[in-house]
Amino acid sequence: MSSIHLLFLMSALLGGTVTTRIIPRYDGLLMELTSDEAIIDSVTVTGYSVNVRPGNRVVMPEAFLPFWVRGWELDADSCGFAVELSDAVDSLEYSLQENGRVMLLFFRAAEPLVFPELSWNGPPREPVYMDSGSPYSDSSIIAALELGQQSPWLDDFDCVVIDPGHGGRDPGAVGYTGTFEKDRALEIALLVRDILNIRRPDLEVVMTRSTDIYVSLGARTRLANSMKADLFISIHCNAAVNSTANGFETFFLSRARSDDSRAVEILENSVIELDEGYGTSSHDFQNDALSFLLADIAQNIYLERSSSLAVEIQDSMTERFAESVSRGVKQAGFYVLRGALMPSVLVEIAFISNPGEERMLQSLDFRLASAEAIVDAVLKFAEQQ
Repeated sequence: MSSIHLLFLMSALLGGTVTTRIIPRYDGLLMELTSDEAIIDSVTVTGYSVNVRPGNRVVMPEAFLPFWVRGWELDADSCGFAVELSDAVDSLEYSLQENGRVMLLFFRAAEPLVFPELSWNGPPREPVYMDSGSPYSDSSIIAALELGQQSPWLDDFDCVVIDPGHGGRDPGAVGYTGTFEKDRALEIALLVRDILNIRRPDLEVVMTRSTDIYVSLGARTRLANSMKADLFISIHCNAAVNSTANGFETFFLSRARSDDSRAVEILENSVIELDEGYGTSSHDFQNDALSFLLADIAQNIYLERSSSLAVEIQDSMTERFAESVSRGVKQAGFYVLRGALMPSVLVEIAFISNPGEERMLQSLDFRLASAEAIVDAVLKFAEQQ
C-alpha cells in the first residue's frame, strides 16, 4: 500500500459508543463509524494495517468480512480497532462529517471487480456449442477410466471451471419481482472468478459463459474436459412452488435420494430440451453407449472427492450465513455434471422463488459473501489434495 501515508485525525469523543458498519463495494470497502458525540482521535496506517482510535467503546458488526479485509481486532480497551487489509487494496481515503459524528473510511481496490450488463435478451437464439469433439476422444483418459483411475491431469491443481447456470434464451427460474436466475448466477460466478484471481493468481479460472449467452449443458462439461480442469462448479439459484422454501444446498452427481432432490434435478435438467438436436446428437449420453458407460465410471471415481467438495462449500456457506437454512449436501443426477472428468458440484445459492431470498440475491453484499464462501471452500479443498 505504497500510496497510503500516515494519517492523523485529532479530536475527542465525549461519551457513548461508536458503532461501525461494513459496506462491501465492487471497487473496495467502505467502513462507516457513527457516534452520538464528536469523533476526535486518530487513524494510523502502517503497511496494510490500519488502526482506528475513536476514543470510546467501539461496537463492531457481527458480519462476514469481505475479501478486501483479512481480519479485524478490537484494542485491549475496546476503544479502538485494527483492520488488516489484503494486498488487493492500494489506498485509503477518509472523511469526517462537520459535526464529527460520522467518519467514513474507504479502502480503495487496486483493480475494481467488473460486472456485466445483464438483462433478458429478447427472442431465443441458436445454442452456442463450445466444441464438436467427443469428451472422451483422448485415449489416455479412456485408459485411465477403464482402470478405475482419475484423469491424469489432476495431479496438479491449476485449473477450475466455473459454470453460471442457464443464460441467453434460458432465463432459469424467475423471482416474484422478475429477477432472472441466469443474471444472479452469472454475477456470483464472475465474483468467484475475480476473487480466485486475486487470492490464487497462479490458478487458471475458466468460465463456461461470462456474458448472457446460451450454452448447452453438454458443452459445459466438454469445455471443462478440454481445459483439463481440476474442478467443475455449476452455480444456480433454487426455486420451488412453495414460496416459503428457503436456504442453500450443494449437490454432487449421483442418483437422487429424496423427493426434494428429484424435484431440483427435474427443474435443472429440463433445459436440455432447449438444446438443438437433443435426442439425436452424438453428444447425448443416451445415444452414445461408450460415453454413457464411461460417464458412469467417472461418476464413481470422483464420487468421494465431489462429495468432499460439496461438504466444503456447504460448510463455508453455513459459516457465512448462520441465520439462513442449510439444506445440506445432496445427491442428484444433474445432466450438466454428467461427463465431467473431474470432481464436480452444483450449488443452489438461495431460493429466487422466495421473495425474501430474491431480495438477498439482488444485494451485492449477499452475492459477494456467497462468492467468497465458494472461493474459501475451493482453496481449502485444494490444500487437501
